[in-house]
Amino acid sequence: MKYIDEEISLIREEILKLHEIARKAVELFFKATKDKSIVRDISKLEEISDELEARIQDYCSQFIIRFHPMANDMRFAVGVMRISSAYERIVDLAHEMSLFECELREKILTAEKTLLAMFDAVKRGFEDSKNLREEMISLDNLIDGIYIEALEEIEEDFRCVEEVLAARHIERIGDLLCKIATRLIYIQTGKWVWVK
Repeated sequence: MKYIDEEISLIREEILKLHEIARKAVELFFKATKDKSIVRDISKLEEISDELEARIQDYCSQFIIRFHPMANDMRFAVGVMRISSAYERIVDLAHEMSLFECELREKILTAEKTLLAMFDAVKRGFEDSKNLREEMISLDNLIDGIYIEALEEIEEDFRCVEEVLAARHIERIGDLLCKIATRLIYIQTGKWVWVK
């Protein structure tokens, strides 16, 4: 039992590192809209996230092979594998958006506060997923609203296709964070509930 707990603790530390990398990449994307020198920092985070995701996948696979976990421990290992892929994808999206040359309109940039709040809610969800579903639905509704309003503004005053992609990527990051929350709830409760 002690060895299982140690392995779970190690995997947990790694997935929380990846959480922080993904959050930092999103935060830096919004800064990069005004300072393109930051793109290098996001590129480094993208490389680190690729490596960390592969390491987490390997740790989880070895955990399953070595310990033949049951119930909660199996949900944890399989769930973390899926969660790590979602975080890695978030970093990819932030990196791609940071490379856009078009100056993004203010409506798109207003998503920053809500996305960071979603990251914070998910991080709390690693400890306790109570109320996580409701909080994430509320925050994701805000992201969806920003997405719709941004597309309406773009339709009225089209500047560049990168704005459409940025709005869509931001909405997708919100969706990925909701999927992570769904998996955290499942890991902790054994019940599958849709966040959105």
